[in-house]
Amino acid sequence: MSASYISELFMFFIGTFISLFSIVDPLMAAPLFVTLTDGQTAEQRNNVARRASVFAFAILGIFFITGSLILNFFQISIDALRIAGGLMILSSAYGMLNKQEGLNPEEEQEAKSKAGQDDIAFSPLAMPILSGPGAIAVIIGMTTNTGGSPLKYLVILLAIMAVCASSYVTMRVSDKIMQRMGPTIVKAFTRIMGFILLCVGVQFIVNGVSPLLVHSLHSK
Repeated sequence: MSASYISELFMFFIGTFISLFSIVDPLMAAPLFVTLTDGQTAEQRNNVARRASVFAFAILGIFFITGSLILNFFQISIDALRIAGGLMILSSAYGMLNKQEGLNPEEEQEAKSKAGQDDIAFSPLAMPILSGPGAIAVIIGMTTNTGGSPLKYLVILLAIMAVCASSYVTMRVSDKIMQRMGPTIVKAFTRIMGFILLCVGVQFIVNGVSPLLVHSLHSK
């Protein structure tokens, strides 16, 4: 394996990790985690954080494995997936840039009703906070950029593991994060992640539209 290919794999990992980390945004889950686990012991909080991270990894892993099968079953082209995924990512990025919360009012009310219960690990923490539609779109979209390389598929899986591990650590220390950083800094960080995510969404759309334009020009 050449040094240039190793460098390419490393940059692919960095790009995948940043793209996924930006849309998962563990810091956005910190305030919700603190609220939902209020009154629980440290052991209970740690258990919820661990289970939520495992559930998120399982959800993203399922779509990582079945992404190509879904595309083939519904006869969705890669270009169409990139455009649709880009639009979905842009929607998430817009919400982050405009300080919209991770949950809509109905989901927030449901989350509050589950406070103190074990099932908050799956919903709303794992789904939709950590592994929502935007994260799923990023995973499936990234699989279209592998060129069939088994090593790049492995890199994507490692990136998913790294993001889920980061989410676990963030939730473990969420109370300290909120005390030291405060809501203002957390929101500022979220907006930065939103901007990065906006760029990712635009690039997805460009990658999807470009082949269609080239094909259209050649057909004339």
